[in-house]
Amino acid sequence: MFLLPTTGWVGKTFIEKVLSSFRFVPGFIFSLFLVWRKKVFAIFNTGAFVSLPISIAGIFLRVPIFTLILDSKPGKAATLLSHFSKEIFLPYEGTFPLIFGKKKTITGIPLREEILKGNPEEALKYFSLKKGKKTLLIIGGSRGARFLAQLAEKLIPLMGKNWQFIVQRGEFNLKIKSKLLREFPFIDRMDLAYSISDVIIGRAGAITIAEIEALGIPAILIPYPFAASDHQFYNAKRLASRRKNIVVIREKEVVVEDLPELIEKLYLRKEPPKENSSAQKIAERISNYVWKI
Repeated sequence: MFLLPTTGWVGKTFIEKVLSSFRFVPGFIFSLFLVWRKKVFAIFNTGAFVSLPISIAGIFLRVPIFTLILDSKPGKAATLLSHFSKEIFLPYEGTFPLIFGKKKTITGIPLREEILKGNPEEALKYFSLKKGKKTLLIIGGSRGARFLAQLAEKLIPLMGKNWQFIVQRGEFNLKIKSKLLREFPFIDRMDLAYSISDVIIGRAGAITIAEIEALGIPAILIPYPFAASDHQFYNAKRLASRRKNIVVIREKEVVVEDLPELIEKLYLRKEPPKENSSAQKIAERISNYVWKI
């Protein structure tokens, strides 16, 4: 494994963007050396800004690159790389007007296999929760979310005694205490958290959307309002158009007092899990091309 000296761009301050620009040059030079030294046959990226150095190095050295589009509204890096990609993998059937690659294949978004195989009995022991109670999972992405942590503080006292809670709070400590609450800075075993969740409240990042879609769990999605091109909102709306147990609410329109009734309505509306073979499809597409070389 090699870590490139590069950082993200979207959502950063002006100073952070300047520093990120300076890191691009050494990242690109190291990528050139790495691709050449390791005799790389193909480069797979997800269209993020941090993938630019290694992907552009591949373009310079005539190594085929493949791009996976994650969001409903792809960013500038994904748009740029689509011009040079041998093949572009799309998350679903739809229109992506800014993606210019000649060859596009619908593959879906790859998920970790274990995400779909969580054991409810193991989950109850892992989280020290009670069997027979309804479980609400509140997640704000890998870093948590201040808004959702504050929402949990207001919502949990309004819920009935038949509910228990798992909250990924990130760096924001909850001010409430309850025997039915399990809070974590980061949840390592999302497979277990999903396996006992009756309803989810969360953001609408591409991976979260893909996991909820595959697992069929009812969800209230509150898109991050400052996401680039408002892509989280469009991610959420697309899923809501396909599933009747998904509700999308803008952050500024959330009324905490209305959520308990909405959560109860979503309870027991879980849909059957769907098989996810996206990783296999992508691997086959890339390996078939590399094998021909």
